[in-house]
Amino acid sequence: LELPGEMKSRHIRNRFHADRLRPYLENDDTLFPGREAKFYYDYGTPEDEEWYVDAITGHAWQGRRISFNVQWSLGDTTWEPYEHCKDLAALDEYLALHGVSDWRKLAR
Repeated sequence: LELPGEMKSRHIRNRFHADRLRPYLENDDTLFPGREAKFYYDYGTPEDEEWYVDAITGHAWQGRRISFNVQWSLGDTTWEPYEHCKDLAALDEYLALHGVSDWRKLAR
């Protein structure tokens, strides 16, 4: 099968079991104007896409260790340990919002 570039770039194989194949039916613009089939497939984020930290939105202590809830520019949030966040300007802003200059003084 000839796959679209988005699928090839994500290493989706061009071989499928025959039971999985269906005939291609072109979009009917009178029923669904302007609809593109690839719009409905989520191919994920390209590997070369850069993620930026928008903000740190929370923190949680686990014993003596602290993690921060990081809001990423592409919309995801993840919990990251202090070691991953220590050099971020977003951490400085988060600490300032809490009125502390050192992460060890954050409320438990």
